[in-house]
Amino acid sequence: MVLESEIVSNYWKFSRVDGAGALIAPVMRFWPSGMVGGYIHEYERCWDIDGGIFRLKNISGQTTTIFDRYVHDDVGLLSLQGRSTVDTTVQHVLERIPMPSIRQLGYEPSSDIPVLAVADTKRAGKRRNLVVLRANEKSLHSQWPVDIDVDDRNWDLCISWYGKTPPEDPGFHEYFTHQPNDWKFSSIYKLFLPGSPLLDYENIYIPDDDLMMSWKDINRLFNIFRIHGLQLAQPSLTGTSFINHQITAHNPDFYIRYTSFVELMCPIFTREFLQVCLPAFDGTITGWGMDHVWGLLLGRVPGRIAIIDDVSVTHTRAPQNSYDLGTGVKEDRLTCTLFKTHRPQQTFGGLLGQHKL
Repeated sequence: MVLESEIVSNYWKFSRVDGAGALIAPVMRFWPSGMVGGYIHEYERCWDIDGGIFRLKNISGQTTTIFDRYVHDDVGLLSLQGRSTVDTTVQHVLERIPMPSIRQLGYEPSSDIPVLAVADTKRAGKRRNLVVLRANEKSLHSQWPVDIDVDDRNWDLCISWYGKTPPEDPGFHEYFTHQPNDWKFSSIYKLFLPGSPLLDYENIYIPDDDLMMSWKDINRLFNIFRIHGLQLAQPSLTGTSFINHQITAHNPDFYIRYTSFVELMCPIFTREFLQVCLPAFDGTITGWGMDHVWGLLLGRVPGRIAIIDDVSVTHTRAPQNSYDLGTGVKEDRLTCTLFKTHRPQQTFGGLLGQHKL
């Protein structure tokens, strides 16, 4: 007997039992919608539980593997085993695993635990959205145009300061912490440890500190993200930006483009999807390669991931030299190997400009 809660709350390794026990997918995630993430294949596109039996299915709803043998441990469901209906000589196994990170490969973050200071100016009413900004003395956030009324802001700001010494005045914020010994994504991992007040927010935007945008841009970004039911997105980049991936450049013909990819530079996550991804942040220096993993975990299903052309921000600086380029290339390779993913940057379609609200 299998419970849906056990299936959707864990990460799974997918392999064959027969022969050498060939690995098929290092990480799979089964979404409550019935879609499969972490592995893209016509035979394993959907899943369901029928009569307590877990089944993998194709997009037409035809069963492709029936898992009828289960092993439990003190935590819960540990593994499932079953026979393929496509090739009855093949037996598959799903094994519960922790989310991989390149920390397993020898990368060690600092042992620092962040302490969040809450500003006296933080309003009592709850905002549903959060901006988490890694910042130092060169950060542009104090220059973001305040082009809406302060009371109309639909987001709070958490500043994670990576400069060697904290500033006398970091600018407006609701939360502040000093994390000089961690890189962007390993610091974010620590900010969202269990019990953090930052987990109270529904949507989280994590821009680099060299992006120029206005308060109104951020408001609009969050509202479009929520209204269209996205799980991962980013704003497009203006034509004057330093652009790393052409797919992120502003396309004036579109309001939203549904894609398989958003960049590390400025992703927006739902809280639920961020929590799925967080363990992979642990220990990374550059984060390179993780943006390819995000789309894979969501199953690269059109409509879940988008580049929002209705909002464009400006990337004002060339790629930073704050870390060795070779480290980024190495992390990219390690991450993509760890999750067995390639680097697709697909556009599936979208809403044209006349949909602008």
